[in-house]
Amino acid sequence: MRFQAFLAASLFLAGQAMAEPYIAVRTGLKCSQCHVNGTGGGKRTEYGEVYSQYKLLMKSAMTDARPYSFDPKLNEAISVGANFRIEAAETRPYTSKPSDGVTLPKTAPENWDAGSFKEKNLYVDVDLVKDWLKLYYDKDMGGGAARELWAKVSLPGKTYVKAGQMLLPYGFRLMDDEAFVRKITGYTYGTTGMGYELGIEPGPLSLIANVTQDELSSVGSIVFTNMPIVRTFRVGASYSLELRKKVREKKGSYGAFGGASFGMFTFLAQRDYTMDDSIKKVEDYLEMDFLPVPGFNMKAVLESLWPDRDIPVAQNRQRRIVLGMEPFITQFLQLGLYVRLNDWIPQNAEKNQDQIIGRIHVFF
Repeated sequence: MRFQAFLAASLFLAGQAMAEPYIAVRTGLKCSQCHVNGTGGGKRTEYGEVYSQYKLLMKSAMTDARPYSFDPKLNEAISVGANFRIEAAETRPYTSKPSDGVTLPKTAPENWDAGSFKEKNLYVDVDLVKDWLKLYYDKDMGGGAARELWAKVSLPGKTYVKAGQMLLPYGFRLMDDEAFVRKITGYTYGTTGMGYELGIEPGPLSLIANVTQDELSSVGSIVFTNMPIVRTFRVGASYSLELRKKVREKKGSYGAFGGASFGMFTFLAQRDYTMDDSIKKVEDYLEMDFLPVPGFNMKAVLESLWPDRDIPVAQNRQRRIVLGMEPFITQFLQLGLYVRLNDWIPQNAEKNQDQIIGRIHVFF
């Protein structure tokens, strides 16, 4: 009864905000407007910091008793940032119901995770030469190598060149690495490489290409603003290719994505085609965001995965619905409560288990 009551309440609230691209689509801004990375994620720019303080939050924490808060800009050349994200999850038990009366039921037990780090990164952004040469460092505070460490040179014509260890560009950079369009294509927040990146962002157009020793990945998009009926509209495409000859015909992805904003509603969509060890896959992502009041975004996500196009889709499609709510309590604190509903072939009990997820996100 506890799960059914919680699910009913969550369906009534209808939303989840595990992704940041909806903000770019809602505002008509490029990812590079609010993030140091041209394709989003990681440290926020000075504009992004101001936006989070005055546009995202439900209420400012500053009062007469607390007249100021932390300023991440240490001086004119150096600024810092961080993402501290913990998630707790209850995985619901599942038992299949065979229809033939002969096959034995498949069972997966209940599991409770009291909390684990999903992100604990510290960022340092150094303007060595203002508006020309930048050094950027993204470090997992839990240890290990840097996720990102690169230098960036800004050139005329809204063009830049980056070199070093970096996240690779592909599609919408969703916060949820478990999304099929992230996990199956392989472009998550854990996917980094030593390489070179070229970006061109004149006006509403954005074209970014990255090459490492093993692969080439690219993403391009164009943003339309102040359109009739639709406030903003964004459309783009992505492409990746393995550069190693032995796997060139066996690995890679391509796809298209887009988003539009209508008043309080924002919609995102992405479809990718992936070749993985000669197996052809299709991943779909649909998202609807609703902002009834400032600082309280609600979202419904529908995902699907066709893991092998040689098997009829009716017999081999994995689906997922994610619902929940996510208030921005203050400029540095975000909470989340989500329900993830899974549906696949009954023989795979683990991938049919539903989840309740709670999140604490502290950032600056």
